[in-house]
Amino acid sequence: MRIVLFVKSKRRTQTTRSIARALRRAGHAIRVVHEGKRRRLLGRRLTRAWIRAVIRRFAPDFVFIHAQDVSRPLFDALAADFPTVMFTPDCWPSPLEPAALGLAAHVDLLCTVAAGQVEEFEAAGVRRAAYLAEAHDPELHHPVERVTPALASDVAFIGKYARDSALHATRGALLPPVAERFDTKLYGQGWEELGLAPTLAEVFPEQYREVCRSARIVLGCDWRHDVRWYFSNRTWFTLGCEGFLLTNYAPGLEDLFECHRHLVWYRSVDECLELCAYYLERPDERARIAAEGRAYASRHRTYDHFARDLVDLFEGRTPAFPPPKTWP
Repeated sequence: MRIVLFVKSKRRTQTTRSIARALRRAGHAIRVVHEGKRRRLLGRRLTRAWIRAVIRRFAPDFVFIHAQDVSRPLFDALAADFPTVMFTPDCWPSPLEPAALGLAAHVDLLCTVAAGQVEEFEAAGVRRAAYLAEAHDPELHHPVERVTPALASDVAFIGKYARDSALHATRGALLPPVAERFDTKLYGQGWEELGLAPTLAEVFPEQYREVCRSARIVLGCDWRHDVRWYFSNRTWFTLGCEGFLLTNYAPGLEDLFECHRHLVWYRSVDECLELCAYYLERPDERARIAAEGRAYASRHRTYDHFARDLVDLFEGRTPAFPPPKTWP
């Protein structure tokens, strides 16, 4: 297929680069467009004209938009000529208001990482919505051999915090009691608001690998715990790096993973503390689960799998993920 990708650089996660490379490996012809970067060089009007001309010559089968990384006037011009697909890599606040959908209300297909919001999106006015799980890139997310002493800890959490954001209330409730009880390192911005000093303000893939190797437990805490199959890409990044992941439960998570085999989940702050204490004393169990988690992620959720499922969804086929359960 011929696919145009509207993206931003995503320096920290490099997810858009990983998606483009996976689509190319699958044999698709790809044209990547960074509208914002081009606009800084040419200005708004020339950028739109240049991009429209380039895309019309390229004649894509569809235009892929990561998040909402395209301006509305340019989107409107392209949507008149080509099918459009948007990927939204996070969960949205509920209830979904039609006025807040933005470009999502106008694409031909909206792919969301939150399966529980598919019906919400369509009820709010999205033409067609479908579940598309995030992934990891084995070139970026893989185990490293040695512990980095400066990053060694009992518990690590990678992610930012903002006191005035409802998105981060779950993190604000969890991390202070964890840090009070265990040797904890935080990676990301904003933790000073809770009196916690981050070890690094930014984490790139090379640091992500080192954190997963150097921390005995990597915590997951997504901003919503109530949406079916919703979890951030850090789940796949951590599994790919062979980190031992202790993350929040989301409805239906048992359809995708086996608890205490691929990862471990908690349902409350108290249970998280109990599980931290339990697994810190059991390094062999942590190693077994981390290895199983990496094997599962490698078999089922690299960006090559993401690219396969994206094209299948566009062409109306059922994606191969999630795989059939192989556990009781």
